[in-house]
Amino acid sequence: MAADDASTGIGSPATMHTGPLGSVVHVLRADAGTVAELARIDWNRWFGRVCLDAVRGLVVLMAPSLLHEHLSATLDDVVDAAATRASTRLRSARLRAPHDPPGTGMEPDCAFYLDERAEAYRAALVEGEAAAEVFFERTPLDLVVEVEITHADAGKIERYGDIGVRELWQLHGRKGTGDLRAEFFALQPGTPPRPLAASAVLDGLTPDDVCEAARRLRLCVSRAERTEAVARIVRRRLRASVRVRDEGAPYRVFLSGG
Repeated sequence: MAADDASTGIGSPATMHTGPLGSVVHVLRADAGTVAELARIDWNRWFGRVCLDAVRGLVVLMAPSLLHEHLSATLDDVVDAAATRASTRLRSARLRAPHDPPGTGMEPDCAFYLDERAEAYRAALVEGEAAAEVFFERTPLDLVVEVEITHADAGKIERYGDIGVRELWQLHGRKGTGDLRAEFFALQPGTPPRPLAASAVLDGLTPDDVCEAARRLRLCVSRAERTEAVARIVRRRLRASVRVRDEGAPYRVFLSGG
């Protein structure tokens, strides 16, 4: 079995490769029934990220690198600071359609309810774990983030859309380079993902804003520094959005009487 081959694709004989951020990724293909049986195993005991997708016949097990986990934590701070009212991150959330086998689904690096849905989820938590679980099963997420893109992610965007996720962010980077690039997509069931120039769920935050925030946060030490670093970018984006709206407003013409 080949290892540490960044060019390995799903269709190749190898089942293990190294992602662009240094994470070790195991990719296995199986029929839907086998995937459902494999879902009986608690794979998260050994792997930080798990995808058991019976629809695509795919099992992806990731051991995230330190860089991968650091960027995931950084994106948590970005979303938390940019949310208008509230944000709730769901850690190790396995996302699946109602008809998918129990235990299967995709596990994004970051998954969020925002604003009204975040408040509603917290209200469900107050009622108890059972109420929160029902809310999660019935209420699609507002935003998911993938911070390390590999060959095993082909078709993943469409799957998120099919289960009702509103927006997806992909963060592209490579270990040892410091380069970051982000892409945003609006998602709807049964339709192709639509690239976004700015987020529809977080006040017009752009991919460049997110990359800038991620770079700044990596240099911050305290929680206060991290919050202010993101808040500064969010305030700047809000000012820019207001200015664009003002400049685009039609002029009113007043005619004086003769």
